[in-house]
Amino acid sequence: MNKRMKMIYGGVAVMLSAAIITAGCSTGPTEKLDQIGTTQAVETTQISQNSIAKSLESQAKQLKTLDPKQPLNDLKPLKDMIGNATYVGLGEATHGSSEIFMMKHRLVKYLVTELGFTNFGIEEDWGNGLKLNEYIQTGKGNPREFLKLLYPTDEIVAMVEWMREYNSDPVHKKKIQFIGLDLKMLDQTVFDKVINYVKKHHPDLLPEVEQSYKELSLVAGNLQEYMKLTTEVKEKHMANAQKVVKLLEDKTKSSHETGSLELAWVKGTTKVIANFTKMMIPADYPSMVKLHDQFLAEHAVWAEEQFGGKTMVWGHNIHIAKGVITEKWYPKVAGEFLKERVGDQYVAIGTTTTEGKFTAFSEDKIAADTIQRNENSSNYMFGQVPYDQFLLDLRKLNGAAQQWVKEKQPFLDGIAQIIPNEPQYYNVSLKEQFDIMVHIQKTTPSHIKQ
Repeated sequence: MNKRMKMIYGGVAVMLSAAIITAGCSTGPTEKLDQIGTTQAVETTQISQNSIAKSLESQAKQLKTLDPKQPLNDLKPLKDMIGNATYVGLGEATHGSSEIFMMKHRLVKYLVTELGFTNFGIEEDWGNGLKLNEYIQTGKGNPREFLKLLYPTDEIVAMVEWMREYNSDPVHKKKIQFIGLDLKMLDQTVFDKVINYVKKHHPDLLPEVEQSYKELSLVAGNLQEYMKLTTEVKEKHMANAQKVVKLLEDKTKSSHETGSLELAWVKGTTKVIANFTKMMIPADYPSMVKLHDQFLAEHAVWAEEQFGGKTMVWGHNIHIAKGVITEKWYPKVAGEFLKERVGDQYVAIGTTTTEGKFTAFSEDKIAADTIQRNENSSNYMFGQVPYDQFLLDLRKLNGAAQQWVKEKQPFLDGIAQIIPNEPQYYNVSLKEQFDIMVHIQKTTPSHIKQ
């Protein structure tokens, strides 16, 4: 992971703490009144917190298990919660929590088998998505090798293997399509996807396509190095990438290939390459990451347009949220772009946890980070509900919980890079960011082989 991406995941949260100053040893009449007032305020706060916890408990839907192999009956409330939505965001509080990954596997199984979601988009690079899609269609390759950064875990590999089993069953006519939504890098296989198709079906275009991609393919595999290129060179790469999009579009517009699944993937790949070059044009960080998340959303919409069905969008809570959690690091996010594009057809499911550890990077090596305790956080409040894990529809709450989810309060953001003494919370209104919340009381590090 390069230094710039570490900064992105690192984030800087400013946390204010109140200082209680006491002076003197004697207690006069005024001081006694102040103490009484303070005691009453604390008691009032405790009563308020208890009422919120009770309100949450009465409306939460208890989930019986984390095990993806167990029956999915406890997830039935999701059917009414999701309704007719065709896009569902599947958030994660960290990129390295075993129990969250297991629960998300269960959510994926339920969305596929019960609600007809067959497009699976994940915060993973497009090229890796191509390889993983080939695996779940044909069984070719090793899925663990196609998952990068913090995703090659036992939990996620198990989910990918389940997708392969689902697709291999002839009873399931509509197959799952696996889409890598991200653009952190483009390896050579991405360019080969286009070149090999052109070589086979339109050899007359081959010289121009190969020439357009020749220099770009040598530098697109390293984000940090690509960012060092001059604006002039970046603009040349963008023009060449857009040229290939148009060449293939014009060539296949009225041909018999229209409607071909193979062609859909190839044309999609040309647009992803062009999007990467466009994302890298801005010199300022906010513009670059705004384009990054815009393209995450666009690639999810592309999947639904090409394959039909319904689409899952798997990523960090920050990306799938319907609004901005941290303006400094992500001024506009994929979930917000999706909300603007498809409205109520997009439902965002966030995940939270109260305590435990999670997998993260420490000086480019895998390590375990500890969830910081924050008694003012929404995570801590969820921890007062006496269920190991539960579902909550934030849009349909009443009583004390209804107002509570509207208010801004610290919300856990488990960053992917361990930065000692860095706060892990941002002030967030849960209601503004998510439609549904899945809470798991205690989590442990994901199982990732090093």
